[in-house]
Amino acid sequence: MTQGFRKSILFPITLMFAGVVAFFLFLYVTGHDPDEKPLTLIHWIIGGALIGPGFGYLVQWRQGRDRTKL
Repeated sequence: MTQGFRKSILFPITLMFAGVVAFFLFLYVTGHDPDEKPLTLIHWIIGGALIGPGFGYLVQWRQGRDRTKL
């Protein structure tokens, strides 16, 4: 069952959603208010590190789907 879930589109979407939630939780815990001051480079790097794996799995899913169409 988990192998089927990892091959579905829901896995990368779930990872991206969890990354966004984790990033906002990080901003909340650190007390950063984007309305008062903009995000710094380190905030963007942390956000990318949390959200990025979902995009990687999405690319893998798309490549695997394109290969099966051939």
